Amino acid sequence: MDSILISSENDTVKKRLYTQLFENYKNQNNFTQLGTDAHELAKWHYRKKNKEKTIYYTQLAIDAKKKAIPFDKELLKNSYINLGYFHNKYKNYEKAIKAFKNAAPFKKNSLNIRTYNYLADIYLKLEDPYNSVEHRFKVFQYLDPIKDRQKIINSHINIAFSYRNMGQIKTSKQVIRHLLLADSLVKKIEKPSIEDEYLITSNLAIQYHDLGNMDYIKNGSKNNLIIAIYYYKKALIISKIIKNKGYECSTNYNLGLANIDLDTIIAKEYFNTSLSLVEHKPTLLKSIYFGFGKLAYKEKKYDQAIDFYQKSIAGFLNPEKADYNWSSTRKQLEGVEKKSLFLGILKTKINTYIDQGNTSNNKSAYLLALKTVKTADRLIEIMLTSDLSYKTKLRWRDLASEIYIIGLEACYQANLLDKAFYLMEKNKALLLMQDLNRSKTALPEGILEKELAFKNDIASLEENKKGLSDKKQDSLSILIFDKKEELQRFNDSIKGFYPEHFLSKEIPRVLSLSEIKPKENEVIIQYTMAERIGYTTPYGYGMILSNEGNKIFKLKKIDTLLNNITSLREQLNKPFTTTKDIETYTKVSNAIYQSLFPEDIRESLKDKKVTIIPDHMLGMIPFEALITDINKNTYFIEENEIDYAFSLTFQNKNKSIQRAATQDFLGVAPINFSNNLTTLKNSAKEITYANKLYDGTLLVDQEATKENFIKKIKDYKILHLATHADASDSIVPWIAFRNSKLTDLELNSLQSQAELVILSACNTSLGEIRRGEGILSLARGFFKSGAHTVIPSLWSTNDKATATITSDFYKNLSEGQTKSAALRTAKLNYLYNNTDAEASPHYWASLVLIGDSGTLLPQSNNLLFLWIGLGVFLMIILGYFLLYKRKKN
Repeated sequence: MDSILISSENDTVKKRLYTQLFENYKNQNNFTQLGTDAHELAKWHYRKKNKEKTIYYTQLAIDAKKKAIPFDKELLKNSYINLGYFHNKYKNYEKAIKAFKNAAPFKKNSLNIRTYNYLADIYLKLEDPYNSVEHRFKVFQYLDPIKDRQKIINSHINIAFSYRNMGQIKTSKQVIRHLLLADSLVKKIEKPSIEDEYLITSNLAIQYHDLGNMDYIKNGSKNNLIIAIYYYKKALIISKIIKNKGYECSTNYNLGLANIDLDTIIAKEYFNTSLSLVEHKPTLLKSIYFGFGKLAYKEKKYDQAIDFYQKSIAGFLNPEKADYNWSSTRKQLEGVEKKSLFLGILKTKINTYIDQGNTSNNKSAYLLALKTVKTADRLIEIMLTSDLSYKTKLRWRDLASEIYIIGLEACYQANLLDKAFYLMEKNKALLLMQDLNRSKTALPEGILEKELAFKNDIASLEENKKGLSDKKQDSLSILIFDKKEELQRFNDSIKGFYPEHFLSKEIPRVLSLSEIKPKENEVIIQYTMAERIGYTTPYGYGMILSNEGNKIFKLKKIDTLLNNITSLREQLNKPFTTTKDIETYTKVSNAIYQSLFPEDIRESLKDKKVTIIPDHMLGMIPFEALITDINKNTYFIEENEIDYAFSLTFQNKNKSIQRAATQDFLGVAPINFSNNLTTLKNSAKEITYANKLYDGTLLVDQEATKENFIKKIKDYKILHLATHADASDSIVPWIAFRNSKLTDLELNSLQSQAELVILSACNTSLGEIRRGEGILSLARGFFKSGAHTVIPSLWSTNDKATATITSDFYKNLSEGQTKSAALRTAKLNYLYNNTDAEASPHYWASLVLIGDSGTLLPQSNNLLFLWIGLGVFLMIILGYFLLYKRKKN
């Protein structure tokens, strides 16, 4: 082959000669030589910048090496790593990831280091810092502490950079830790790299800058901004020493950003210096325009700010004309690199339009804001269809939520109800709806057991990280990564046979306002709010929907509302013990009611069934327990039947799922637990009474194992779990069974056919709050598994009171009441039959109904109604027959 490469023949002749040579290898079954020559030829074409032939011959090399005798696995991996390298260079990132995954691991540590670094870099380019961090940790496994000291320094810097891209306060500790570890190693080297010093110092500055921005927004503190400026100035000195104008350009830009909130004149000087150096780093120009825009916004020069933002956007999209009326194409948005940064610029531009509108009372500014929201929304959809980690998608949803909430202000000011409804719906449970696109057909038992075993191992390792030192946690992170890779390989092996089991990339269509038709006796109230966005605590928004009309309203004094919710939650965690407890509760809960239900909508709620679609911390309180009349101490539940939904689009999507459970009731009550949890003596009473009304199976005490539950979950219409749980566990949320815990990770693999799930366990409706998705609770996990309705608990329940309420609930339900009416009746019965402390909301308000609120009769009742119906039908037929006979006679 070498003679062909160096010959003077043209490419057409060379191609014919290659083809003949390779055909000869095939005819001779000499796949070893075919693989070797194709591998080298691909590298030659890469040097010649022939993309198509580079990929073609690398793939030919792989196919040949698979057939080679003797088979050499390491040689095959060498071609896979080349394929990954080429795809990476050509920006075919998903193909590059697949090739690198096929290559690793190697026998040689050097190749493992190279491969996992490539993968970490690619995930960072795809803006998936979580996957990037996992692959960075894997690199450490192959580094020799003596021979690879420089690589260890680089790895600490790289992993710090990956952590920083998560953009969270809780990961800032890891950023600083790894940078300081790198710094300590640099100081031990006889001739340290001054470039490493720059990277360490610069990244420390950026991290403190991020923390400083958060502090300034939250409480006006400038301490971390001052620390950031100190490190930036140190980095600037280093960049001048090493004469790196690109570094100097970047550092001046960052110094400009850091000074915006401290001194706008100094900030402008740094931006101008950065602009003068931009020829050494042309990719920074769009960011510099953004910096000038932020500066103009700070000075309330809104037109000037928007001009600069538009120039920045043009730098991302390269449109021929970047004016206010210009709209980007989907292809342009798909091609944007650093989509999160671009989305942040769009968000800032939207905010500027709205402030401009509020200042000048200019409605056109609100319309321009909503036009930009539409562009951002299209970009968000593109981002969410990427095949990246769930945590990264949650991060994107967080940023998207900020944009939707800011956009709601424009809708409110312009009174655009249709657009406001769209943004409210788009801001809720979108990833959960994406998950509903999966088929609920269960995997074969053997395959499901293997998948659950992997997930159980991962959850156990995550659990073991608690309380360990950073170094030991790092070691466990590598083991978790290996187990996740095993799970991924297992999933890849079954995906072709069960594609419907895996998460869909399709973004569900959000319902339009015109599709919502509330019943005559029904009112729907949707809320959207956030704790803080940008420099302010934003307004919250509500929308009331009824057959009498729709209206958007604004929630004011959000800080006060959030503080009241926190106070109410503390009071709900225990029963009343003094008159002062009752007075405090009455005052706080009525204040929340007044905030959430403006006076002009209260009249329309009277005697109606109210569906609440909460957001953020509103999902942590039972609206039933709010005091509506401070003089009469009337609870909301006394005036209205109440249920909850994640969103109306989710409700509609979930309703369309076909459920075909054959049996009525599965009750689970472990009573005693093998992992030192407290005994629940009354828990069996909950399910025993229900089983008298709904035929089925009881798993009590030693029968209440995780394995038994998993085997039976798909066969029953009602699942009732009277046990312990903790959805607020920050690492591994769980539900306890007699022998072990079922984690939310395992729950995601299960498919149920349940019409109703009751989780009378502690905190099953609580969890981490994520903007755009809501509370990541165990209730949400059961909806993922296929449940139609879930009744979870908002705090640790009293098992005696819960047994009373749930027993009454089943009685009401079996008699034909709807689920929400049955629960309301049971709660009111408890409230009216108890006094003093026993009548505290702590005892009766913890269970809330989310999802479908329709009827659910026992199958025995259905059979009875069938016989009654058949009897009536036969009587009618007999009557007609007798009447016909009489007329004939």
